[in-house]
Amino acid sequence: MKDQVMEATQKLLGMWESGDLPKAVVHTMLARQNGERPCDAWSLANQILMLINGTEDARGFRQWEKVGRNVKKGSKAFYILGPIVRNVQERDEETGEIREKTALLGFKGIPVFRIEDTEGEPMDTTRPDYTPPVLPPLMNVASAWEIDVKYAAGNSRFYGCYYPQSDNILLCTHDEITFFHELSHAAHNRVRPLKGGQDKNQEIVAETSAAILCLMYGYEGFVSKARSYVAHYANMEPKECTKAVMRVISDIEKVLDLILSEADRQDQQSVGA
Repeated sequence: MKDQVMEATQKLLGMWESGDLPKAVVHTMLARQNGERPCDAWSLANQILMLINGTEDARGFRQWEKVGRNVKKGSKAFYILGPIVRNVQERDEETGEIREKTALLGFKGIPVFRIEDTEGEPMDTTRPDYTPPVLPPLMNVASAWEIDVKYAAGNSRFYGCYYPQSDNILLCTHDEITFFHELSHAAHNRVRPLKGGQDKNQEIVAETSAAILCLMYGYEGFVSKARSYVAHYANMEPKECTKAVMRVISDIEKVLDLILSEADRQDQQSVGA
């Protein structure tokens, strides 16, 4: 397995340096399906907050009352973010015409309660299923590590995330490289606790690891996207991004070793079952 990793790593770095890259695959955001729950119309950030709080349906106090449910005594709300907007008038510099537009002034916290903290009329708990018909390779690694992987609709340029606090992965695309990227974050967190936010080195480790996994599993089309991603975080020209990779190559090796060793362990257990 180490020889395969080394071979894929050398191939990746060679492709990045030479520019001999396969055609880029465009990320496809999962389209939002219609739903009757208020949270189906929430921003992705608020849906993530809901999942972090361990539920797939959350509403305000009055919203629960409208569907015949009451918040249990002593239950604590968590807060989602609601925009604070105001209509303002603005003069068009070219025509002098006064136009009205909506200005975003900031955000406010809105208290909501989990369905698990309510009681009353039974609810239809079915939700749109965004899971791909064929799961990507290495999903068994996530399962072995007890990582909850969920697919959801997107409404921004956000394709996926890993949450160290809850050890969960949320994906808004079926692209394999996104899953590999977030799984690499999860493995890196097992090497050492991740820093909060999008740390430059952590992103380079995750995306490079994901690109190597793509080569190993036959998804070469994602490699050019990975190079652009790494170059962005390294703040350098794409053809030079291998320099940034070499600075964190030790962590990349550890991340890949964790993932592939676990994959091999799961495959052996499957054969022996």
